[in-house]
Amino acid sequence: MENTENLTEEFVAHLAGDVKIDTSETFDAVMTTRDRIWEKIQNSLSLKEDLRCADLHNFDNLNGEHIGRMRTFTGDQSPVDWIIHSNIGTPQNTFTNIHLTIYLDDSVDVPHLGMAFGTLPDAFFYIDPMPRYEPLSYPEHLQEYLSPLNDIYMSLQAELFEAGVKPFNAAMPFIRGSLSPVALAGIAPLDFYREKVEPKVFAYVDHWLKLVHEAKAVQDAETRAQLKQRDELIRRNIVHLDPANPIAERLVGKPLADRLVRILCAEERSE
Repeated sequence: MENTENLTEEFVAHLAGDVKIDTSETFDAVMTTRDRIWEKIQNSLSLKEDLRCADLHNFDNLNGEHIGRMRTFTGDQSPVDWIIHSNIGTPQNTFTNIHLTIYLDDSVDVPHLGMAFGTLPDAFFYIDPMPRYEPLSYPEHLQEYLSPLNDIYMSLQAELFEAGVKPFNAAMPFIRGSLSPVALAGIAPLDFYREKVEPKVFAYVDHWLKLVHEAKAVQDAETRAQLKQRDELIRRNIVHLDPANPIAERLVGKPLADRLVRILCAEERSE
């Protein structure tokens, strides 16, 4: 059995194979959220697909059954460095994980946008405008880009409490440390997700797209180099230290799981 000390009890239950629940309804709902966001982003930003992982547009588990999809994109006349559009898992076996994460390049200092959805077995959600600077060292960055979302963030915390929904806290200190002060993350019943969470997720996406379109170019070469170095380090650490990686390894085997990790952090790409 893999080391589970850095996993929440929901992930541990899946890793142990203790939970087998058909989560198709919830999966369809959160997948629809991701797909609607993706349509909005595609209509708003100029992108091109990176086909280095074209052979993984559909991939199977160790039993030869379809288990996931992986696509990647970069910017085409937009300040996008790397986009992950992926999902893994089968809702009939409880666990699914759906990604749409957008990393910007060093020509702007607007936050990246991290998003993940899934079933555990309730609706899992995560969206975070990931700061490009250390917030405590650059409070002006937090104030300009993240503070406008604070009312939405606080509203959801109050609604979660009033509904008696268990707060979601990542078991691993590193993962908790990776979240911005306005990250929305949790596991909630489907009705609560549809009524209270999904509208806030779309509000975050709209705010982020506005920031990207209004972004001013970073002119200073040293600042750009620092942004690039920090972006790549944080992306690599978040992906390689993801405590849920053993789940992918159990589903598809270590060679493919390792390759998925490389793709997620842009170590395998065409450019």
